[in-house]
Amino acid sequence: MIMRILVRATATLVLALAALWGTAGPTPARPAAAARPPAVEGQPCAARTGDDAYPNPLNECAAADPGMVIRGNTWYAFTTGMKLYKSSDAGHTWSDLGRFLQIPAGYVDAWAPEVYRIGNTWICYFSMRPGPGQFAKVFVATSDRLKSGWQLREQPLAEDPTVSMIDASMFRAPGGQRYLLYKEIGNRRIMIDRLSADGLTLARQPTPILSNTLPWEGNSVEAPSMVYRRADRHYYLFYSGNLYTPTGHYGVGVARATTPTASFDAGKLPEPILREDADFASPGHQFPTQATVDGRRTDVLFYHAYPLRDPAGNPLPSPAPRALMMDVLTWGADGWPQVHDGTPSR
Repeated sequence: MIMRILVRATATLVLALAALWGTAGPTPARPAAAARPPAVEGQPCAARTGDDAYPNPLNECAAADPGMVIRGNTWYAFTTGMKLYKSSDAGHTWSDLGRFLQIPAGYVDAWAPEVYRIGNTWICYFSMRPGPGQFAKVFVATSDRLKSGWQLREQPLAEDPTVSMIDASMFRAPGGQRYLLYKEIGNRRIMIDRLSADGLTLARQPTPILSNTLPWEGNSVEAPSMVYRRADRHYYLFYSGNLYTPTGHYGVGVARATTPTASFDAGKLPEPILREDADFASPGHQFPTQATVDGRRTDVLFYHAYPLRDPAGNPLPSPAPRALMMDVLTWGADGWPQVHDGTPSR
């Protein structure tokens, strides 16, 4: 049984966003609260103390659309607006390192960066519009250092003259083939395409693998991330559905298939594995990964949500900006992943 991890906070740093995308059993015992040394790098993000080692959200900095890099006890969160946050103590305290990549003049809406290492190179995939009113494209930046030195590649990795393309993520199949997943806004579907071994060239032979077919998804599916489980030899596609605004009923769904390029529509769970409650609105834009917590390696799901209550539990007059959240992923006997009780933990 994987230990339950919890994360909590109310965001006080407001991240200005120029535009909004899309219409597009028992609980394990909680670990004792850990000591919280002050952040020593960048501007500290306010952290909460409490009975839990990880009360949700992780900190009080705004952190929409998190893409995570976990390196032992050092955790990095890359977020919309090209912001970077760092924790040196396995997620207990955080500092705001500012923007890791400066966007060229005239470009707008840099969204949802995800960062991966291939060889000695760090690669960041993200969405951006070349100007107001234009379609979003998938761009790439590279660096030989994780926190700095990022260089934007001028030509988009993926583009289409008829639709916006957002929420890019990378998946490496067991045989070594790399893939890029992303959402087409206009067509309301998730696509997959093959990447070169260095992750910098796309085959440009996209295949649709998931569309909105369930009532809870509304008119949008997005934020794809794929996981392969050797236990049952299935590919699991995590995605977010519905509208991500504070009143949009965003949630996290899962589908599975036996190949990464198959249609996942027939393999969907009928209901989301994570949805809103009275404390957090529109949890989503998930990032499944593994992290070591209290000496144990566990599957975890990072995501964002709008806090609706202050630290004392009182309702906020309006939702706080989207904050960085985390819960453990457990896997049932039927092979499907589970998150807490289906809502964000506190």
